Amino acid sequence: MTGWEIENPGENLLSVKDKNLKAFLKAYPLSAISPDGTKLLIIRKYHPTLNCSPDDPNNLSDSYRICLAYYTISTYFFFELPTNFHYNMLSVRYDQDIQDVAITISSREMTRVTNIKELFLKLESYAPKTEVEKETAFESLNNEVPPQKKRVPITQTEVSSAIIGMLKNADFDDWWVSELQKIGFLDNVEMNFTITDYNPNEDENFMDEADETIRNFLSKTLKDREITSTYVYQNCMDFLDAIGYDEADQHLWDIKDPQEIWNYVTPREIYVTREPYEDKGVYLRLTFSCEWEQEHGLQLVFNKNGKLVRVSEDDGHILGWQGHGMIVE
Repeated sequence: MTGWEIENPGENLLSVKDKNLKAFLKAYPLSAISPDGTKLLIIRKYHPTLNCSPDDPNNLSDSYRICLAYYTISTYFFFELPTNFHYNMLSVRYDQDIQDVAITISSREMTRVTNIKELFLKLESYAPKTEVEKETAFESLNNEVPPQKKRVPITQTEVSSAIIGMLKNADFDDWWVSELQKIGFLDNVEMNFTITDYNPNEDENFMDEADETIRNFLSKTLKDREITSTYVYQNCMDFLDAIGYDEADQHLWDIKDPQEIWNYVTPREIYVTREPYEDKGVYLRLTFSCEWEQEHGLQLVFNKNGKLVRVSEDDGHILGWQGHGMIVE
């Protein structure tokens, strides 16, 4: 087994008696579930640069990373572990001392006990680490609970934008959705803006930065979209090259003018949020369904000044891991 046998682990957590998940946990010793059934952890090999298995038929690779995947019903993260260690067991238990689950990661080289908060502090995967740095971080794990800033409760049901008006509380308490807006970049298609991960009682500068981001994006026209066509076209061609020739994709291979690529994408969502890991700036993600990457789709990421900074599959992240999808000028 490789640890990739469960296709959508977060969805499997929805069912308390999911037979496929139970069978997987029994058969694969580098997997574990929390006592309350809400958190799933899996140690497995990852592609050296992509968020998939190195055995993925569309992205085969001889090299790999070792990562600890962390799933809840609605979220997914992974933490890079030392590649040269030989892992043999993963377990999870509730720890009264830290008031959270403790995670035991065993390898032939060493065994460490940790928790999710400590993993985020020491082994988050957004900043690339050398093998020595990963080994040092892993060795330092000791189930500490980093000091946590107490979250200020959200009491509002709507927030106000000087550009697009009122946004109402959405699916989560820190998500906010606007009324439909005409998007000049998309030939005046009407779409909602969704602001995510925003607590108006904690981030007092966010709306000013978000308004600047939204204003610069709304000022764009079809002419601006034409300028981005080359990047979207290249994203398509790179994907087709990676998966190899398939007759069903011939119409995409036949595209000669990059402007034609827009015939094969459908706008999906617009998200505005603060980047949480690196520069902490406010960005806009415009996501699409597309005919070449039907599983993950496509995203265009714009910074506060309206500059296109990333074109990639819709992986849920703003800045690309190790520069993946980032536009370098």
